[in-house]
Amino acid sequence: MSSNPPPPSLLFAFRGVRLLQALVAVAAGAVAIGGVLLLRSALDDGGPLLLAPAAFLALLFLWLFGIALRLPTSFVAVSPERMRIRFGGFVDTIVETRDVAGARNVEWPWWKGLGVRTAFRGDAALVAAWGSAVEVTLRRPVRIWLIPRVLPVRASRIVLGVKNPGKLTERFGPVKTQSNAARSPLRRGRR
Repeated sequence: MSSNPPPPSLLFAFRGVRLLQALVAVAAGAVAIGGVLLLRSALDDGGPLLLAPAAFLALLFLWLFGIALRLPTSFVAVSPERMRIRFGGFVDTIVETRDVAGARNVEWPWWKGLGVRTAFRGDAALVAAWGSAVEVTLRRPVRIWLIPRVLPVRASRIVLGVKNPGKLTERFGPVKTQSNAARSPLRRGRR
């Protein structure tokens, strides 16, 4: 009796995560400098109105600094039963592999930006570098935080800027397209 062995477990790191970490750290530093200048101005001039923006910048600094610390721990791990996606503090979720409809290779252009990106139409991107990436289509959407614990988005298509995206595409295979009869009436074009 011959049976196919289960696919091996795979671990994918995000491409360019060190560059994104450096950019976030520089942004955190700039926010910290702005906050200190606002605080100093509030204390020197006695302007209590400047304390609120200074407090906001302090919170923004802490958030950016936390993201910079968590970015190097970003990965996509795929086992025969599950796929775990972790990207900074924005997403850390586990998806059953049977809920993955398929994957395809895509190019992520520079003008679409880096980090967590979305168009609020059921798609999101987790990218730290431009260039080759993989778009994973899910049967059930997952929650991704645009602003952690404040602004979520539900995504059923996720672009992942991982190293060696071809292996991830090969692991899940192409997306199975729905027949015209099974399509949602909202997606049908006019004739």
